[in-house]
Amino acid sequence: MSLNRKILLVDDEEGFLSVIKEALEIRGFDIVTAKSAIEAGLELSSKKPDLILMDIKMPGIDGLQACAAIKKNPDTNNIPIMVVSAISEEAQVKRAYKMGISDYFVKPVDIEKLVNRIKETLGIQ
Repeated sequence: MSLNRKILLVDDEEGFLSVIKEALEIRGFDIVTAKSAIEAGLELSSKKPDLILMDIKMPGIDGLQACAAIKKNPDTNNIPIMVVSAISEEAQVKRAYKMGISDYFVKPVDIEKLVNRIKETLGIQ
């Protein structure tokens, strides 16, 4: 059962990527993964997702820098971004929301809550 909704999942942790990818695919989402902000940028230029799940702490360009670039680009600024990160500091969370992200989840993430917020954000019943 496909919901025909594509999610770009960006995280440098292989284990996290595979667990979340499988959990979302089981629920009918089409998942594209990227292990860095650079990879995410390449994916965005070829396939426009309905939603982005972004980690913050990654080598090279971090997730917040990537979010800022996505929100500045007129081709991608309307794509909802949810942060899923181990960083729970209030200043970091506030900074992310100021950039225009839709939601912020702290790892380890509750899969059901994440799925419910994704569905809510995408307008899926």
